[in-house]
This record gives sequence, C-alpha cells and structure tokens, in this order.
Amino acid sequence: MKQFLLITLVCLFAVAADVQAQGKIYTYDDAKKDASITLPVYAKENEFSGRVMIMSPEELWLVNHYCQPADAKKYENVFISFVVEPNGTLSNIQVQGWDGQTKTKTTKLLPSVKREVTNIIRTMHKWTPAKKNGKAIRYRYEFHFIIHHMDFPHIDEEQAEKLDPNYVYEVTEELPEFPGGIEAFVKWFSEQVKPHEEIGRCVVQFIVEKDGSISNPKIKKSVTPKLDAEAIRLVKAMPKWKPGKEKGKPVRVKYSIPMTFK
Repeated sequence: MKQFLLITLVCLFAVAADVQAQGKIYTYDDAKKDASITLPVYAKENEFSGRVMIMSPEELWLVNHYCQPADAKKYENVFISFVVEPNGTLSNIQVQGWDGQTKTKTTKLLPSVKREVTNIIRTMHKWTPAKKNGKAIRYRYEFHFIIHHMDFPHIDEEQAEKLDPNYVYEVTEELPEFPGGIEAFVKWFSEQVKPHEEIGRCVVQFIVEKDGSISNPKIKKSVTPKLDAEAIRLVKAMPKWKPGKEKGKPVRVKYSIPMTFK
C-alpha cells in the first residue's frame, strides 16, 4: 500500500510539473540564457502590399491599420506586451505609454489610443510561436514603438520605369523575399552573425536587383560603428533573394530590414 501511494504521489508530482512547464511564460531574458529557445515571429510580412520594410512586420501591421483617434497626438509612444501562445494566437495583451527619456513604462496614455492599439493587435494573424528544444512554448513578446497614422503618396512607378530602365521601385505588387522567407532569414542571420559585446538594433537599406542580387547597402538607422559595419557585412554576404515583381516582371526594389544584435 505504501509503495502504491508513493508511486501515485510521484506520478501526481510529475503531472503537476508538466502542467507547470506548459503554463510557464518565457521571456527575452530566458532566451538570452538558453540557446535552445527560438523567438516568436510574426510571419505575415507579405500582408503589407509592397511597403518597404523599414520596420518589423508587427510594427508595419500596427502602422498599416492605425487610425489616429480624434483626441490623440500625431505620434504616440506606446509600450506593447502580449503572450504568443504555442498555437500562435495572442493573449494577455497589454498597452501602456512609454517614456522615451527615462526608458520606462507609464500610465500616461490616452484611453482612445490604448483601445485602438489593442484592437489592432487582436486582428493579427497567427504568429510562428517561440520554441524550446523544438517544442512550442508560451512567450511574452514586448516592444515599445512610436505609433502614428501613415499615408503613402501615390507614385506612378510603372511610368517612371519606362523613362528610366534602372528605376528603383519603392512599392511593388510582389515584395522581394529572402530565400525561404522570414524564418529562413532569422536562421541564416543567427548562423552568420559574429559574436559582439555590443547590443542594439540598426536598420539597413539595400536594393534587390532584378536577378535577386543585393546592391547599394547602407545604414538607415545607426547603432554603433562596429554593429553598423557588421550589418553591412551581413547584407553583402546574403544569398540571392527572390526579386520583387510588378505585373509579373522582376524589377529593382529598395528594401530595408532591421537587424537586432544581442
């Protein structure tokens, strides 16, 4: 009987431990300490109708759908937090203000802006979840962002290309794409980047040529000279991309990507 009770207790503890593990919410700090954790990715980057990637896909989603409330300023600094569940859905959405000078969260955010941003996040498609040792996990994703309404002026780029065969498009029907997509780029980046003591995030702009090759890399948002140089090196080392297309024809496209060094 005692042996039976002991086995039962061991089983119960094992089940409880498994439930606790499934319910654990991992964070960026966990990912920095554990190389087996991969970060979640918003995989719907092609939803943005050819807009240049000067922001991450989730930031572009916010800008693309944000309608400025009547009582809001043109630019609102927000801190956004949510949990990416193992099935890619989002939960525990929290939106607060962000003080750019003190680098801290604040409650000073208009309710109208909070509602607008929260509703936009709720409309997001499923994410590719974070994983630990290949198994999907719960992960708290956090970032601060200056939200604003963006109107893109119309440019007759097709006519411009007729006048200049080397015209570089800013908007195309089909975006250029790293071979294999955003997940393949993240994997390639992690394998190719050199270890650095410095951390930060820069934005690199380049041209994806008609044959998919990369040209004219330059830093649009600088971090430090060392990280800027590493970002340029990585861009030059990239394999050929799937070129952008307009009416089914490959064209030259200006493209930007953020690179986060951590």
